[in-house]
Amino acid sequence: MSNDTAVSQAPRKVHINYQAVAIFAAAAVIFIIFGILNENFLTVNNLRDVAVSASVNALIGIGITFVIITGGIDLSVGSIASFVGIVSAALMVNNGVPAIPGLLIGLVIGFLAGAVNGFLITLLKLPPFIATLGTMSVFQGLAYVATNGQPVYNVPEQFVLLLNSYIGGVPIVVVVVIIVAVLAWLLLRKTVFGQNVIATGGSEETAWLSGVRVTRVKVIVYGISGLLAALGGLVIVARISAAQSEAGAPYLLTAIAAAVIGGANLMGGEGRIAGTLVGALILGALTNGLVLLNVPSFYEQIVTGLVVVIAVAIDQGSKGWSGFRRNRGGAKPAAPTTDGPTAPSEEGATAGSTLTR
Repeated sequence: MSNDTAVSQAPRKVHINYQAVAIFAAAAVIFIIFGILNENFLTVNNLRDVAVSASVNALIGIGITFVIITGGIDLSVGSIASFVGIVSAALMVNNGVPAIPGLLIGLVIGFLAGAVNGFLITLLKLPPFIATLGTMSVFQGLAYVATNGQPVYNVPEQFVLLLNSYIGGVPIVVVVVIIVAVLAWLLLRKTVFGQNVIATGGSEETAWLSGVRVTRVKVIVYGISGLLAALGGLVIVARISAAQSEAGAPYLLTAIAAAVIGGANLMGGEGRIAGTLVGALILGALTNGLVLLNVPSFYEQIVTGLVVVIAVAIDQGSKGWSGFRRNRGGAKPAAPTTDGPTAPSEEGATAGSTLTR
């Protein structure tokens, strides 16, 4: 047998992403524990409630995942959700705008609001934290101004049915989340734009030298974050059949938590769409399970914070331990894993090849 034949028959080493496995395992353990503690937790109706309660965090968290992969952060998503919800509801109730146009107008407003964040960060060179902290207050103020701080009631039933009905017993919002997640995964993993997003997060300077239009990538990414925040705000309106000026505010931290629990690295270059979905489900299960156990609601924030801290600590600890083992052997640490293809190296990518200028 020749050496070539021996090499071709050698088994390939399968790469296992232990962090992703740990996230799914943690979710399974949480569901099992609550199922043991309360017999109603694992019933079909309750699991459906968990999925619905996790939907807003999932939608907003997917948008934030794109932002985090580029090395940024978006603190304005809760305010965008509130602003879009109140404006769309006011247009439908007070101005007679039909349900579908009202939905589309809200999504456009959300994308434009997110794009404003992108322009502030790229053109004015503001740090993402400062830029989105400022726009968070601006959009929240606009939500108050839109209706003088008054809630909007009697949202048209046609709009409510768009986002708060059932398809074959499955909540339509869950279907929407699945569709959005699949499209986001395809965008991140299967397109040149997704490669550019990951490259920007891995090394913005290297990405720029490789021909990536970093400014355009960031503006679009923040636009996507605003778009999905708007969709989350519209889901909130449909669920309660009304719009309130602060309805989206509580989802800021929980959506970021869902992305972080799901494996998004706040330093950039790493994030998983599936992980964000699992992170949102974990938070939804914790909230639902604590309610079934009659735990006071203010303990939910404590539990959520502890889960985020533990998730990040495990993530950083595992990277440190693996890096320590590799460095002892003299090898360079491996590039971080992502939900999509790894960022091209400076030597391997050329302008005008796989990356767009």
